[in-house]
Amino acid sequence: MDFNSLGNGSPFYILTKRPGQKPTLQVGTVKEKVALQPQYQLGSIPSAYAGMNQPQNVRFIVTVNGSDRTVPDLPSTGEIAQKGDEIFTGSQQAIVQAIDAMMQTSQAELDRHDFNVMTIEAGKEMMGVVNPQYAAAQQQEKNIQDLQKRQDEQGKMLKDMYAMVQKIAAKQ
Repeated sequence: MDFNSLGNGSPFYILTKRPGQKPTLQVGTVKEKVALQPQYQLGSIPSAYAGMNQPQNVRFIVTVNGSDRTVPDLPSTGEIAQKGDEIFTGSQQAIVQAIDAMMQTSQAELDRHDFNVMTIEAGKEMMGVVNPQYAAAQQQEKNIQDLQKRQDEQGKMLKDMYAMVQKIAAKQ
């Protein structure tokens, strides 16, 4: 169902996908459809539309979670549209497809994770073979990490020994 076919009371879906944040879906209803507006202002009409009916935009006021929200202009003949980090549609089927596509993209990234970790490890080994300075720096980093780990273990042992000495001293 295209945006022009939506009317008051029609369901409306807003999928928000901001980088680094959990995606959210808001489901609302159309409260009001604002009159169609030309997609291009006079003087900015591309020559392809000269003498033709130019594309129209429609704007909605949607009630979501008890609040009214004005949705940006959407192409009247479209079924789904993206504006910035948000996807808008009045079609349940279109939002299901958008959510499915989002999930498939993320699953593909997860599936590539093990391969990427393996590639980085192999790359480090290869760099050690072809670049002795890289190998020396990696070995030095490993030695530092080992020393830090030992120091942490010794600190824990000293803390435990101190606690035991305190208990023994308290009993005497």
